[in-house]
Amino acid sequence: MAFAAVNQVLLPQRFKDAGMSHPESLVASLNAAGALVALFANVLLGAFSDRSRSRVGRRTPFIVVGSLVAGVSIYLTYAFTTPSLIILLWCGFQLGLNALLAPFVATMSDRIPENGRATMSAVYGIGLSIGGAIGATVGKIFINSQQAGFLLGAIALGVTGILVTLIWPKEPSARDIPKERSGAWSVLRSFIPPTRDCRDFYIALVGRLLMMMGYYATMGMLLYVLESYVGLGKDSAASTLAIISVINMVVAVVASLIAGYISDHFQRRKVMVLTCAAVFAVSFVFPFFWAEPWAMIASAAIGGFALGIYNACDGALNVDVLPSKDEAGKDLGFLNLSNTVGQVLGPIVAAQLFRSLGTFRPIYPIAMALVLVSMLFIVPIRKAR
Repeated sequence: MAFAAVNQVLLPQRFKDAGMSHPESLVASLNAAGALVALFANVLLGAFSDRSRSRVGRRTPFIVVGSLVAGVSIYLTYAFTTPSLIILLWCGFQLGLNALLAPFVATMSDRIPENGRATMSAVYGIGLSIGGAIGATVGKIFINSQQAGFLLGAIALGVTGILVTLIWPKEPSARDIPKERSGAWSVLRSFIPPTRDCRDFYIALVGRLLMMMGYYATMGMLLYVLESYVGLGKDSAASTLAIISVINMVVAVVASLIAGYISDHFQRRKVMVLTCAAVFAVSFVFPFFWAEPWAMIASAAIGGFALGIYNACDGALNVDVLPSKDEAGKDLGFLNLSNTVGQVLGPIVAAQLFRSLGTFRPIYPIAMALVLVSMLFIVPIRKAR
């Protein structure tokens, strides 16, 4: 919720209200800098959590501290109007967010048996969908009183790590796990990408990267698309974005539940992810031909169905292709980079096209091409059916 409210609505609108030149390029620069931090933080913090021998478990300390750092940083992005300081604080937010997410995602490998991974991935995806919809609504409500919106998002994000670790089954102590060899070379080796039995790992990584680039090229700057391409005013654009997010959420939740059950019951991952890519491609047709609010909403409904399938099955597919369960945190960190980098590269492509051509329209055929090409990297995977 906090991420969607700030990243999709409040921060982009704050750039425009503050009179910053080329706000779409500033959003792209913000995401690029954050991705550079996430690029290292996701892998390093996932690996550190693998090596942690804390009394409260391997993952718990990172989740709690990362949540607090992310909450403080996301509020401070409101407190300054200097672009360089905002970008620096956004990097701090990404550091905290990845300290939260990398160990959090690794718990799927730690705790969930193979026949339940798609269902658990669906539950995780439902959280993303509902949070995104609530965040867009929060952004709409606070678009004219942005400080309160930033503060609400910061508080929600700051307490997330504490609430999660209190609610879910307590993580067992990691003190009894044999310690790995120490030393600089031993630590460095833990950050090296997998090199054995990793063919499917890298194929899945590239396929996921292309799919996320296509999706976020259309969604990463949705507020600007609604204002510039569709021609809506600030308040109307925020309201439409909230409607789009709610519709996307409802469809995604239903699709996640159905797809997660089917995937676990029949132990099929690839066919579900391939279906997801094809449905994504169809969703990009409507806004390309019609720059109208109804076309954006139709696209969101179809795209929400694809996102629900993706949320349910892609996480399970990623766990299936891991070369080693003992290094799940580190290796999932590398896989999660495809998601992070895709979220960044997509909006950068959209921003550059807009600056060059003065319209967001070309992003839709480009996004379609990206998700269709991603299918070519899913088909050859051998470790998942």
